[in-house]
Amino acid sequence: MSFDLILRNIGRVVQLTEEEQKEFCSLLTIRHVKKKQLLVKPGEISLHENFINKGCFRNYIIDREGTERNFYFAIEGWWISDIHSRTFNVPSFAYVYAVEDSELVQILQTDLDNIMMKFPKLEHFFRLTYQKSTASIQFQLLQRLYLSAEEQYLSFRTKYPEFDRRIPQKHIATYLGFTPEFFNTVRTKILKQI
Repeated sequence: MSFDLILRNIGRVVQLTEEEQKEFCSLLTIRHVKKKQLLVKPGEISLHENFINKGCFRNYIIDREGTERNFYFAIEGWWISDIHSRTFNVPSFAYVYAVEDSELVQILQTDLDNIMMKFPKLEHFFRLTYQKSTASIQFQLLQRLYLSAEEQYLSFRTKYPEFDRRIPQKHIATYLGFTPEFFNTVRTKILKQI
């Protein structure tokens, strides 16, 4: 089992001792997820925080009209779960879906809570991770209010070039709040200018 990537990810923020690393890693498991497999679906409680060793995921809901609405993508070195379900121990409204064959490092929420209490460095790391995630979501919402469609797509492309290559365009469209047809028009216009 390889926990090198998750330890490097944590090490960018806090330095764990060898003993802290060992204890943290004793709580981790590796899970392989096939492309198109659901990690979480509505009605289930999300019990794990998941670090992506390899692969790509998306979080989405299905709205009242039956349309998929993507609200989060994640690739190697990122975290994925239904944070609302996991935090409040309630059934999920959302799907967590593998876009590619993937490998996750999982930790149960209860184990995560306990290890953060024991090692404040880990609590610091996860607090900063969640703050950055919340800030990113807030920025995404603000962009929808203030930027034109072209500016939104350019910002997405600049900030997440890997997503633009790995995520199907129809999913990027709903992430940006566009219909696939409108997204295709915007994307074509932007690509002609580049």
